[in-house]
Amino acid sequence: MAQKQALVHDPAAEVKEILCWQEENSQKISKILGRIKQNSNGVLLPEIDHYQGTLQYPILNEIGESVLNVDFLEKLSHKKLNLLERFVYNQFLICPDHKSSFLVNVRLCCPKCSSLDVNKLHLFEHKICGCIMEKTKFVGLQKSDSLRCPACSRTIKQPEKELRVPATWYFCNDCKDKFDNALINFHCKEFDHDFTIHDAQVVTAYGYALTNGASHLPLDHQKLKSEISKVLIKLGFTVDENYLIKGKSGHDHSIDIYGNNVKDQTVFILINETTDSEVDSKIIQIFDTSPKIALIIGLASITEKTKAIAAKYNVSIISSQNISEIISETEKILSNRIQKLDGAQSK
Repeated sequence: MAQKQALVHDPAAEVKEILCWQEENSQKISKILGRIKQNSNGVLLPEIDHYQGTLQYPILNEIGESVLNVDFLEKLSHKKLNLLERFVYNQFLICPDHKSSFLVNVRLCCPKCSSLDVNKLHLFEHKICGCIMEKTKFVGLQKSDSLRCPACSRTIKQPEKELRVPATWYFCNDCKDKFDNALINFHCKEFDHDFTIHDAQVVTAYGYALTNGASHLPLDHQKLKSEISKVLIKLGFTVDENYLIKGKSGHDHSIDIYGNNVKDQTVFILINETTDSEVDSKIIQIFDTSPKIALIIGLASITEKTKAIAAKYNVSIISSQNISEIISETEKILSNRIQKLDGAQSK
């Protein structure tokens, strides 16, 4: 009989597959990482539905994925991408036979007759006289001003100092047996039956935290420029990328995306990748060239202070790492600014 060929794991194929998946889902990945950073302070936790027996991540719905699609998050935590770090958020036991819900109760049972009518008893020790009796024997237990020891009849004024709890035990009201350890069973509420801790199945709920790599997620610049150029063409502009223009100071400036229309309205779009200081230098660049419309796209976080400074020079700023959001906001800003220019020229 021919020996079956063993399945061989191919690490190179796995890496190729995960990178292809990343490229195909780049917009979704960028959006969900941004949402985790903004709305969840960098940590994503599941919502546990005990009735439906599911672990849900509602944020997935924002990118058009099922809230149950944990595989999407697992891929982001793949060591090759290293965008999310998975950690154990919670663990709990469920019925091994019925996993359609997480509705489980813990039951204390009598180890002798299996009755559920079990009470927990506490032993109290009166430190002064050494009396050890059940909690219920101490007179006036519910009224601290009249609490007395059943042996020496002394008033106990400070229970936390004068009493000690040396042990806890259990009492079965059915068979009247006393025992140190109650039998612990689990009850499946959905199908009304018990199971033991040894039979129970463990469910692990995972959380996900942004890694340092997620905050530096590369963005396809050429695709971004191409999509913005399409917006400008749609609005009636001719477009040049990496356009060189001489400013009033005599210095040459490179414009990432330059647009011009028949009304001689000029649009300069500059892409900023790093810090607020870089934005400041681009504002100076805009001030030196005086376009009709100026837009800075910040791929890194930009402070409100810098945005306020830019607004004084009639410069609009978009701060995002998501291409679809950038394109949508760019079209909205340009349409509004062009409308205002047309209105001013018609007066």
